[in-house]
Order: sequence, then structure tokens, then C-alpha cells
Amino acid sequence: MSENLGPIHYMMYEKIKFQDKITNYLLDGDTSKVDKINKAVSTDPLEDLIDQENIHGWLDSKIDVVENRLNYALNNSENTKEKLYEFGKINAQGNDFSNFNSVFTDLNMLLLDGMPCDRGLAAQIDNNGDLYLITNNNLHSKYESQTINPEDSKDNVCQGGHDHDHHESFEISNNDNINLNDEKSNYHDYRYAFLKGYFADSPYDVEMINGINFRIFQKN
Repeated sequence: MSENLGPIHYMMYEKIKFQDKITNYLLDGDTSKVDKINKAVSTDPLEDLIDQENIHGWLDSKIDVVENRLNYALNNSENTKEKLYEFGKINAQGNDFSNFNSVFTDLNMLLLDGMPCDRGLAAQIDNNGDLYLITNNNLHSKYESQTINPEDSKDNVCQGGHDHDHHESFEISNNDNINLNDEKSNYHDYRYAFLKGYFADSPYDVEMINGINFRIFQKN
């Protein structure tokens, strides 16, 4: 296995595969139509699949695949928000809700917002002790208006560079200055339904702020 493959890449692969699990759930297991648009990402071991000469481009192209497929499912499933709520509850079972670090570690493996260097999503705790999921860049909107060709993303490279063991976007920051973009997003409406289900049986509640951000706080 190439030394270039690191924990971040395996985490990204798990996040990518989970999006196809959402698609499968929304379509009640019948993915025959969406398979004609983009075939599902393989669930084989990452090291057996990835182009190790182009790790970033390969993963980026698979993000396009699962985003295309999920966009189809969101637009063609029935009772979509109800299903996402239930799927959220299912995927919260057995998770650690004892503190926000554990909460975000588990939840981050289910939320896909591009590659880490895209900095699409950030997690931050405010001075009240509430956790914010902050959308710095809505990386989902482009899939709503068109089907993106995954081949076009294979030439993408990470700007700025980072090691492959961890990335700051996978960690919670503590900063009283929280900047929340304001945007209308169908995708984030659906994510909200998933998050409400995810936290339904936990000590926390969740609210959407400005259409694309979420505050997670202790229930009364």
C-alpha cells in the first residue's frame, strides 16, 4: 500500500460511501434508475481501488458520483424528509453523546462537504457552550442544477497542502466570533431533517440558522 494513503483518505472514503447509503435508503433499495446516471461507488477496500498516483482527484471524482446520486434520490423519493429523519435516528444508535468532541467525531463521518481542503464545513463552540456546524461554502448547490461529470474532477488537486493524518476541518474550534453565511439551500433543508432524527433521542437539540448552518445545544 502506498505511503501516500493516510487516515484522512480512509475517512473520506467512509464519508463518501455513507452518501450512497442515504441514496439507497431514500429509494427503498431500488437504485436501478440512478445507477444508469452514475454507478454506485464500490465498497471494496480503498487500497484496492484508488489511483495512488492521484489520490485527491480519485476521491474528488467519487464525491461527484455520490452527490449526483443523492441529488437524484432527494428529487425522486417519496416522504423524503420523513425518511431522512428516521435514517438519522438509525445512525445515531449506539453513538457517544457525552460531549461535543465525541458528537462531532461520529457525526463528521456521516456528513460530506467536499474534500477537507475545500473547507466546506467547520465546527465551532461558542461562549455559551453550543456547537455550531458552519457552512463556509455550499458545495452541494452545483449538483442541484446539473449532473457533474466525475471525470472532470480527476485533475483536481488540493490547494495549500496538509498532512494525511488529520485536518483542522475535522476538529472543533473554540472561537467566540462565529460568522454564519445566509443562503437558501434545499440540500440543507434535507440535512436538517436528518440531524433532527439523529439528535431525537440524545441530550441535544438542533436548529437551523440562516438556511445552511446548525446550532446543537442541550435540551431543557
